[in-house]
Amino acid sequence: MPLGRNGNHYTLRTKRLCAQCRQRTDQTATSCCYSTPGTPKIPPTQIKRIEWVCDWCGNSEEEVKEVVEPSDKVKLIKRLLSLHEDYDILSMDIGSDPNVLLIRIRFPDYDMGELRAIQWKQRETGFITVDELIKVQQAGYRQPKAVPPKPPPRDAATLRKLERQMAFAGNSRH
Repeated sequence: MPLGRNGNHYTLRTKRLCAQCRQRTDQTATSCCYSTPGTPKIPPTQIKRIEWVCDWCGNSEEEVKEVVEPSDKVKLIKRLLSLHEDYDILSMDIGSDPNVLLIRIRFPDYDMGELRAIQWKQRETGFITVDELIKVQQAGYRQPKAVPPKPPPRDAATLRKLERQMAFAGNSRH
Protein backbone atom coordinates (compact mmCIF):
# COMPACT_ATOMS: atom_id res chain seq x y z
CA MET A 1 0.00 0.00 0.00
CA PRO A 2 1.35 3.44 -0.84
CA LEU A 3 2.20 5.89 1.93
CA GLY A 4 1.21 9.55 1.93
CA ARG A 5 3.48 12.43 2.97
CA ASN A 6 2.10 12.27 6.50
CA GLY A 7 2.85 8.53 6.77
CA ASN A 8 -0.73 7.31 6.36
CA HIS A 9 -1.61 4.50 3.95
CA TYR A 10 -3.97 5.16 1.08
CA THR A 11 -5.42 3.00 -1.68
CA LEU A 12 -5.34 3.73 -5.40
CA ARG A 13 -7.72 1.66 -7.53
CA THR A 14 -8.58 2.19 -11.18
CA LYS A 15 -9.38 0.40 -14.41
CA ARG A 16 -6.26 0.00 -16.56
CA LEU A 17 -5.21 -2.09 -19.52
CA CYS A 18 -3.57 -5.29 -18.27
CA ALA A 19 -0.75 -6.53 -20.50
CA GLN A 20 -1.38 -10.17 -19.57
CA CYS A 21 -5.22 -10.20 -19.68
CA ARG A 22 -5.24 -7.83 -22.70
CA GLN A 23 -8.32 -5.99 -21.42
CA ARG A 24 -9.25 -3.21 -19.00
CA THR A 25 -9.33 -4.66 -15.49
CA ASP A 26 -9.51 -3.33 -11.94
CA GLN A 27 -6.00 -2.69 -10.68
CA THR A 28 -4.60 -1.69 -7.30
CA ALA A 29 -1.46 0.33 -6.65
CA THR A 30 0.90 -1.46 -4.26
CA SER A 31 3.55 1.25 -4.11
CA CYS A 32 4.01 4.85 -5.15
CA CYS A 33 7.28 6.72 -4.85
CA TYR A 34 8.80 9.94 -6.12
CA SER A 35 12.43 10.54 -7.00
CA THR A 36 14.41 13.36 -8.54
CA PRO A 37 15.73 12.98 -12.07
CA GLY A 38 19.48 12.55 -12.59
CA THR A 39 19.90 15.98 -14.13
CA PRO A 40 18.03 19.01 -12.81
CA LYS A 41 15.34 20.30 -15.14
CA ILE A 42 13.49 23.56 -15.47
CA PRO A 43 10.68 23.68 -14.43
CA PRO A 44 11.46 21.36 -11.49
CA THR A 45 10.18 17.83 -12.05
CA GLN A 46 9.98 14.57 -10.15
CA ILE A 47 9.78 11.00 -11.40
CA LYS A 48 6.67 9.21 -10.14
CA ARG A 49 6.75 5.42 -10.02
CA ILE A 50 3.54 3.48 -9.34
CA GLU A 51 3.42 -0.30 -9.18
CA TRP A 52 0.03 -1.66 -10.31
CA VAL A 53 -1.26 -5.19 -9.69
CA CYS A 54 -4.12 -6.65 -11.74
CA ASP A 55 -6.95 -7.88 -9.49
CA TRP A 56 -7.79 -10.71 -11.95
CA CYS A 57 -4.49 -12.31 -12.89
CA GLY A 58 -2.04 -10.78 -10.39
CA ASN A 59 0.19 -9.35 -13.12
CA SER A 60 2.44 -6.59 -11.76
CA GLU A 61 3.58 -3.67 -13.86
CA GLU A 62 5.34 -0.37 -13.09
CA GLU A 63 4.16 2.98 -14.46
CA VAL A 64 6.78 5.73 -14.66
CA LYS A 65 5.82 9.39 -15.23
CA GLU A 66 7.62 12.68 -15.09
CA VAL A 67 5.56 15.09 -12.97
CA VAL A 68 6.08 18.86 -12.92
CA GLU A 69 6.13 20.33 -9.40
CA PRO A 70 3.40 22.95 -8.91
CA SER A 71 4.64 26.52 -8.70
CA ASP A 72 3.95 28.79 -5.73
CA LYS A 73 1.40 30.62 -7.85
CA VAL A 74 -0.56 27.40 -8.53
CA LYS A 75 -0.42 26.38 -4.85
CA LEU A 76 -1.72 29.79 -3.79
CA ILE A 77 -4.60 29.73 -6.29
CA LYS A 78 -5.63 26.23 -5.15
CA ARG A 79 -5.60 27.42 -1.54
CA LEU A 80 -7.71 30.46 -2.40
CA LEU A 81 -10.25 28.30 -4.22
CA SER A 82 -10.67 26.15 -1.10
CA LEU A 83 -11.29 29.07 1.29
CA HIS A 84 -15.07 28.58 1.15
CA GLU A 85 -14.61 25.11 2.68
CA ASP A 86 -12.95 26.53 5.81
CA TYR A 87 -14.70 29.87 6.29
CA ASP A 88 -18.20 31.32 6.04
CA ILE A 89 -17.97 33.38 2.86
CA LEU A 90 -20.98 34.75 0.98
CA SER A 91 -19.18 35.09 -2.34
CA MET A 92 -15.70 35.20 -3.81
CA ASP A 93 -14.62 36.68 -7.13
CA ILE A 94 -11.17 35.97 -8.49
CA GLY A 95 -9.81 37.90 -11.44
CA SER A 96 -6.38 38.48 -12.89
CA ASP A 97 -4.27 41.03 -14.65
CA PRO A 98 -0.75 40.31 -15.89
CA ASN A 99 1.19 39.14 -12.81
CA VAL A 100 -1.62 40.33 -10.50
CA LEU A 101 -4.36 38.28 -8.85
CA LEU A 102 -7.47 40.23 -7.82
CA ILE A 103 -9.60 38.71 -5.07
CA ARG A 104 -12.89 40.05 -3.78
CA ILE A 105 -14.40 38.21 -0.82
CA ARG A 106 -17.80 39.13 0.60
CA PHE A 107 -18.30 38.26 4.26
CA PRO A 108 -21.67 38.10 6.02
CA ASP A 109 -22.67 41.05 8.24
CA TYR A 110 -23.18 38.64 11.13
CA ASP A 111 -21.01 36.11 12.93
CA MET A 112 -21.98 32.57 11.89
CA GLY A 113 -20.12 31.13 14.88
CA GLU A 114 -22.33 33.18 17.20
CA LEU A 115 -25.47 32.09 15.34
CA ARG A 116 -24.43 28.45 15.62
CA ALA A 117 -23.78 28.96 19.35
CA ILE A 118 -27.32 30.33 19.72
CA GLN A 119 -28.63 27.33 17.79
CA TRP A 120 -26.68 24.96 20.06
CA LYS A 121 -27.94 26.77 23.17
CA GLN A 122 -31.55 26.38 22.04
CA ARG A 123 -31.01 22.71 21.29
CA GLU A 124 -29.38 22.08 24.68
CA THR A 125 -31.50 24.23 27.01
CA GLY A 126 -34.71 24.56 25.01
CA PHE A 127 -34.82 28.36 25.12
CA ILE A 128 -32.94 31.51 24.04
CA THR A 129 -33.27 35.18 24.95
CA VAL A 130 -35.15 37.75 22.87
CA ASP A 131 -31.85 39.49 22.08
CA GLU A 132 -30.45 36.22 20.67
CA LEU A 133 -33.60 35.66 18.62
CA ILE A 134 -33.30 39.19 17.19
CA LYS A 135 -29.67 38.45 16.17
CA VAL A 136 -30.82 35.29 14.37
CA GLN A 137 -33.63 37.15 12.59
CA GLN A 138 -31.37 40.07 11.59
CA ALA A 139 -29.10 37.51 9.93
CA GLY A 140 -32.09 36.44 7.78
CA TYR A 141 -33.16 33.24 9.55
CA ARG A 142 -36.63 32.81 11.09
CA GLN A 143 -35.53 30.49 13.89
CA PRO A 144 -32.22 29.15 15.20
CA LYS A 145 -33.11 25.78 13.65
CA ALA A 146 -32.78 27.39 10.19
CA VAL A 147 -29.11 28.34 10.71
CA PRO A 148 -27.10 26.05 8.41
CA PRO A 149 -24.52 23.79 10.04
CA LYS A 150 -20.85 24.40 9.45
CA PRO A 151 -19.78 22.50 6.33
CA PRO A 152 -17.71 19.42 7.17
CA PRO A 153 -14.02 19.59 6.30
CA ARG A 154 -12.87 17.79 3.17
CA ASP A 155 -9.40 17.01 4.47
CA ALA A 156 -9.21 13.27 5.18
CA ALA A 157 -6.86 13.69 8.16
CA THR A 158 -9.24 16.16 9.82
CA LEU A 159 -12.20 13.85 9.17
CA ARG A 160 -10.36 10.92 10.80
CA LYS A 161 -9.46 13.12 13.78
CA LEU A 162 -13.12 14.11 14.22
CA GLU A 163 -14.21 10.45 13.97
CA ARG A 164 -11.72 9.50 16.69
CA GLN A 165 -12.98 12.31 18.92
CA MET A 166 -16.58 11.22 18.39
CA ALA A 167 -15.69 7.57 19.09
CA PHE A 168 -13.96 8.41 22.38
CA ALA A 169 -16.84 10.68 23.39
CA GLY A 170 -19.20 7.72 22.98
CA ASN A 171 -21.07 9.07 19.98
CA SER A 172 -21.92 6.82 17.06
CA ARG A 173 -20.25 7.36 13.70
CA HIS A 174 -23.51 7.92 11.81
